[in-house]
Amino acid sequence: MNHRRRPTLRLSAALAVLALAVTACAAGANGSAGGGAGSGAGGGSRAGSETPPGPLVPPAQAVQKLDSLLDEAMSGVQPALHYRDAWPQATVQYSKGLDEHSLGYATASRQRHVMTRIAPGKYGALLDAVRGTWSAKGYRIDAGPANLQALFATTAEGHGVSVTIHPAGNIDFGATVGPVAVPDGRDLFGTPTPEPVTTGGSPDVLPTDEDPYWSS
Repeated sequence: MNHRRRPTLRLSAALAVLALAVTACAAGANGSAGGGAGSGAGGGSRAGSETPPGPLVPPAQAVQKLDSLLDEAMSGVQPALHYRDAWPQATVQYSKGLDEHSLGYATASRQRHVMTRIAPGKYGALLDAVRGTWSAKGYRIDAGPANLQALFATTAEGHGVSVTIHPAGNIDFGATVGPVAVPDGRDLFGTPTPEPVTTGGSPDVLPTDEDPYWSS
C-alpha cells in the first residue's frame, strides 16, 4: 500500500494511555484472562487458569486469524480505507499463588491504524458499516464508553474485535484471539518491526491520506 509521509504531530501522554486502555477492553471481550497489551513473550497476566480456555493455537495461525478478523471488520467499509498494521502483541498467562509460572499460553492481539483521514461527520457512517458487518455475522456488539466513539464485539468463537475513534482523530481497528501456544526461549511473534514515530517520539498514527468521500 502506498503510504506517504505524514506531518509531524505530537500525541499527548493521555491519548497514549487511552489507546492502551482501549486495547485492553478489546482483549477483555475475548472472554479469556489477560489482554493484548503485552509485547511478545515478555508481556504477562497473573489472572490465567491452569487449564487453557480452548485448544492452543500456533502463533502463525493466530496472526492469520487476527488479520482475518481485521479484514472482515473493514470489509463493509466503502470506499476502502488505507491502513497500517501494528506488530502483533501477546500477553502470556501466569499461574496464581506463590508458585508463579507461565501456563504455556497467551492471548494475542493486533491493532490496525487507519491512515485515511475521516471527517467527524462521517464517523457515524464508519461505525454503522462495521456494526452491519458484525451484526450479519451474529456477533455480540457493545458500545464503547460514553466519552469514546467505539464498538466492541465478541465472535461466536469468543474472539474480540473493536473499532475505536480517538479524540485526536486517529482510528484503530483491533482483534484479540487465544489461547496461543508460547514457544520456549523466544518471542511469540519474533522481533517486532519498529513503529513509525514523530520527531517528538510519539506514535505516528494520525491519518492524513485524503479520500473524496471519507475526508469531506
